[in-house]
Amino acid sequence: MQAIPRLSNVRPSRSVLSASIVVLTGALLATGGCRSEDGTLPPSGNAGSSTHPARGGSSASGASGVTGGAGGTSSGGSSGAGNRGGAPTAGTPGSAGTFVSSGGTGNTAAQAGTGGAGSGSVVGGSGGMGVGGTAAASGGTGNGGTPASSGGVASGGAPAGAGGMGAAGKPCVDVQPPADPEWPGAMCEDWASQTTECTADWFAPYCDVSCGRCVPAGGSAGSGAVDCSKAGLPNVSGGDGFATRYWDCCQTHCGQSDGHRCSQDGTSRTGDTNSACNGGGSYACYDEAPHAVNDCLSYGYIAKANPNCGGCYRIQFTGEGKDNANDPGSKLIKGKQMIVKVSNTGGDVASNQFDLMVPGGGVGQFNACSKEWGTSDLGAQYGGFFTQCTGAYSAKKQCARDACMKLPTGVRDGCIWFVDWLQAADNPKFTSQATDCPF
Repeated sequence: MQAIPRLSNVRPSRSVLSASIVVLTGALLATGGCRSEDGTLPPSGNAGSSTHPARGGSSASGASGVTGGAGGTSSGGSSGAGNRGGAPTAGTPGSAGTFVSSGGTGNTAAQAGTGGAGSGSVVGGSGGMGVGGTAAASGGTGNGGTPASSGGVASGGAPAGAGGMGAAGKPCVDVQPPADPEWPGAMCEDWASQTTECTADWFAPYCDVSCGRCVPAGGSAGSGAVDCSKAGLPNVSGGDGFATRYWDCCQTHCGQSDGHRCSQDGTSRTGDTNSACNGGGSYACYDEAPHAVNDCLSYGYIAKANPNCGGCYRIQFTGEGKDNANDPGSKLIKGKQMIVKVSNTGGDVASNQFDLMVPGGGVGQFNACSKEWGTSDLGAQYGGFFTQCTGAYSAKKQCARDACMKLPTGVRDGCIWFVDWLQAADNPKFTSQATDCPF
């Protein structure tokens, strides 16, 4: 069932009580309020005096008072950054009892400019983003109020560098949104691929990786989509069709003539020309399972109507599903390509259909897998593990991945390929053209 898109304009805005306000209020209550002993208010945002300790201002440059960020108690503004990413001006001391203004956020490794040593405790600001949304740099040393540049994230949500940090110096991870009773089991991957909530204000604290706001260390941005426009692949036009999936373990039609047929172990070639689906001992070979060449190109085998055995086609996925134009998996593989070799035919294969050989993709009309593997746990007859799984898209992917782990090691990777590289695309559309076979 297709999930109803969540539109940001139908959601009430969320308001969050700033942690710095809570801290500031507690500190004021503990010291007897905002007034000094002579009953007057201390000046705001200045260095203060022996009579009136300063109250932290909201100066964008951080030159007045000390505006430390998340990182707790500091002295003289160390371990923090001012609002809008500013740091205390070099040589500007803080005074005892100085309070930081709310909203400043700094990376715990950032340091203020030199000479900013002050006495007494400084109450840290809130854990949110600073005014203007600019975060302090990671591990750098501010100079005259300018944050260092390495490892940080500027405003606008640009991805962090190799440090794997998100906006405002927070770790680059997917924080799951609150459970939605109208969409049970929905995870970041679902929200990012099936709604437009990634750009909504209320969704800003959630799903940084899936929404593409940052890149985790050693990972990739987004919910799995890959930009293949600069991968150097030729554009494929014409030959509109769609891809389905199957793996029946039977010797393929073309294996009868080209010798690409295996014994029950799936790896050793056999001279038996009688298919296991007809009571013989000849099976499909495990090396006919698909595999990735890189993030944008994979190789595989197909069944097609009127098969030209050994012929190859280059296909390019359009980003739409045949039965559901908004199929999330199909959207995520837009622009990816495969080179597929014809190995089989099928009475149930349409003229514009390529039936990909995918372990765990369903046995279809025939079934030699129960005999070969000694199990009947093969998923739905058409569609296999993923079709049998239920729940939101991400839950179905995880369910299918778990089922793949039950398959023999020789075909397990081909099953996981469907979940990860093909993004569990359900009958994705493609364009195709004949090409030379590289395998």
